[in-house]
Amino acid sequence: MADVAALLLNWQQPQLTEQCLSDLADAGLGDAIVIVIDNGSRDDSVPRLRAAIQRAAARGLRAELLELRENTGFTGGMNAGFARARELDCEFSLVLNNDLRLGRGFLQPLMDAMRADPRIGAITPTVVYPDGLVWAQGGRLAFGPNALQLCGHGERPAPIDEGPKAIDFAPGACVLFRTEDVVALGGFDDRYFMYWEDVELSRRLAKQGKRIVWLPWVRVTHLGGASAGGGRSQLRKFLMAKNSVRYLREHGTWQMWASVLLIDVLTLPFLLVLRTKSFAAKARGLLAGFRGEASTAQDVARWRSASN
Repeated sequence: MADVAALLLNWQQPQLTEQCLSDLADAGLGDAIVIVIDNGSRDDSVPRLRAAIQRAAARGLRAELLELRENTGFTGGMNAGFARARELDCEFSLVLNNDLRLGRGFLQPLMDAMRADPRIGAITPTVVYPDGLVWAQGGRLAFGPNALQLCGHGERPAPIDEGPKAIDFAPGACVLFRTEDVVALGGFDDRYFMYWEDVELSRRLAKQGKRIVWLPWVRVTHLGGASAGGGRSQLRKFLMAKNSVRYLREHGTWQMWASVLLIDVLTLPFLLVLRTKSFAAKARGLLAGFRGEASTAQDVARWRSASN
């Protein structure tokens, strides 16, 4: 048994996962267990991760490897992790991107806040870039590209004595959940595969009366966009566009629809002039979203190869 299961997902990026696992070994996690989930990698990830887990164990970290046969996306990989966390009777599940750098003691304040307020359903720290500027201080649904914003993005971090603050959604790079809450809701929606699944799950938690919270006095570092090839990659453009429309089809307000139509759709001609490849990815993503198509591993294979 453990208080928390840290869920660390890998898909053909063993070097990042190894580094994050090493950080977790130094982070002072107590009796937490790290569940390293390999998402059907076709490279040398599995043997490398087994060796990394052995090295971490020698440093006192409890960890295990969960091997999935296919790439089930961020949603499917994390859902397998939630199921394993429940099997282990873990009170909390910590969702982590493998391109995070984590400092000692980052986890305990998140757990303390959850235990102090049973209304909290998800909590996220301040996530910064390596240069110290903010990647996200939580997220909100707002008028802008794809109808959402990462709070504080590109700014200096908020003072550590500010907050905690309620947010619309907890970006999935680093989020602590109550395991039973998430399992009861069925985990992440697999139709999203990756991107927007964090928005959708946060919404369902909020509908259950749970609070989604940002905790400013904890900071972790995020390289950003590693699994999709960077923030401007064709894969990210395609999936963000596709999944934004999927979300709007089910939960969108007229303000969110106005945002997508006025910003994302009407600016497509400018993308055509400035970046032809970005135009194709975003236009096809919007069209696939309007058709109601689920995101899949085939999308990843197609748009990653298109970016190469």
